[in-house]
Amino acid sequence: MSDEHAELPAAVPDESGAVIYPELPERMRGRGPGRLFRMMGPGLIIASVTIGSGELVIASRGGAIFSYAMMWCFFYGGAFKAVQVYTASRHFTLTGEHPLESWRQLPGPPMWFPLLVVLPAVGLMPIAFSAIPETLAGYIHRLSGLSTSGDDVGPWGWFEFCSNGWATLVLVVCLLLAVASNYDIVEKASIVVLGVLVGLVVIAVVVLGPDLREAIVGLVIPRVGDYPEWVNETPDLKERFAGRSPWLEVSLYLTAVGGGAYDYIGYIGMSREKGWGLAGRGAVSREELASGIRDDNTMERARAWSRVPLVDAVGSFACVILVTLLFAMLGAMVLHSKHAIPVDKELLIHQEDFLTALHPQLKWVFRGGVFLAFIGTLYGAFEVYRHTCREAGAVLAPTTTGRLSDRGMKMLVTGYCTLGGMTLTWLPQSVAGDIIGRLTLGSLVSGAATCGLWCFAMLWVDHFRMPDALRMSRRLKIVTVVAGVSMTALGATSIYKYFVP
Repeated sequence: MSDEHAELPAAVPDESGAVIYPELPERMRGRGPGRLFRMMGPGLIIASVTIGSGELVIASRGGAIFSYAMMWCFFYGGAFKAVQVYTASRHFTLTGEHPLESWRQLPGPPMWFPLLVVLPAVGLMPIAFSAIPETLAGYIHRLSGLSTSGDDVGPWGWFEFCSNGWATLVLVVCLLLAVASNYDIVEKASIVVLGVLVGLVVIAVVVLGPDLREAIVGLVIPRVGDYPEWVNETPDLKERFAGRSPWLEVSLYLTAVGGGAYDYIGYIGMSREKGWGLAGRGAVSREELASGIRDDNTMERARAWSRVPLVDAVGSFACVILVTLLFAMLGAMVLHSKHAIPVDKELLIHQEDFLTALHPQLKWVFRGGVFLAFIGTLYGAFEVYRHTCREAGAVLAPTTTGRLSDRGMKMLVTGYCTLGGMTLTWLPQSVAGDIIGRLTLGSLVSGAATCGLWCFAMLWVDHFRMPDALRMSRRLKIVTVVAGVSMTALGATSIYKYFVP
């Protein structure tokens, strides 16, 4: 358990024996940006985990293909997910019960919704640990100066074989970092280099000058058109996008910004270590909550604690949305006119042009940022997925999970993700599919549709689990309904287009 959690004052019973919320820590009181920053925690980790494959690759790809037309995916997707995770984190903070546990009470077959969310989440984890290292591996091979063509090696093409070797090296390095927990230096270096990278990206957007009218239209008006004509006129691209509905790109973009449901199970679980409100202190029944919030002081504490996950969700997703939109705009300004789409062997190489448009030597800043972003993404994913598996196991297999220490769970998750990732990496692409294909499958299984259903589940839980005084406000309910309907509809349409092109 973290030191932050240990510093929090303990919750104490009132005269009737009901639980009262602890006082908000001194560092979270007062005014000013410092107080708000100290309220942020799990959201910063999620933001750092998504900056690799999300902003650098997928957002750039969206701009390269559709120019500004698909920016709404990143904007609305990030906003809806902020609502999704806030409602869940708020619930955990105010009740001490992880949403997975609350969802056990949903009408229907026992455990159907926790199983619907958890099983795909756990099954999809290795996809990230194959796709992300392979993306970086192709970039490393390009930078190494080694040949990208040659004789096949067994069932692998030459470039595929070399990339698999580089990807294995990346995974091993990240595994050693995760096991040794020796990430402080990389983390501090990442903050500096990525800060410089994002700053330069902002400058590049301003200097290159986006078409503001088209950008605003693409940002606020949802539309899904066909691929540009030049995609079908370029032989290599025509073959690659043949039979691939633009709706599959929508699914990919919606999941890229902020991650998927598999990330958010762990995201909410991290609140346990932070000790926000009742999170990590044990679940409190609806009756106990109703009894304990009768006085104004306790209600004020509850309102104060509910603002903490709000600040965390809004702050982190605002950063994710902003950076994602910047890379999408650069893709539209720099790559779209060149017909340079980030695809399998070139998922990162084209993006160097974002900074070299300012100065040729800025390629070194981009390269440093890429390496640290991807290593940080993988290391952070180990941490997030450890919490995902811990929370999932506590609901689906509580006895077995209870016997595992934190270190045991960490070793189990890192081993599963690493071996699963290596297996998918070394399976020939004819069997496992290419990087974009795997990410698309993951986005369909545990992406927008699942996130939308999550919103509806939180509405049900809020109504039946919370006493009246602690329920969502009418405004929050409305935006949760909008988020749920929108993500479910977009996700369901993408799934349909996947099976019925």
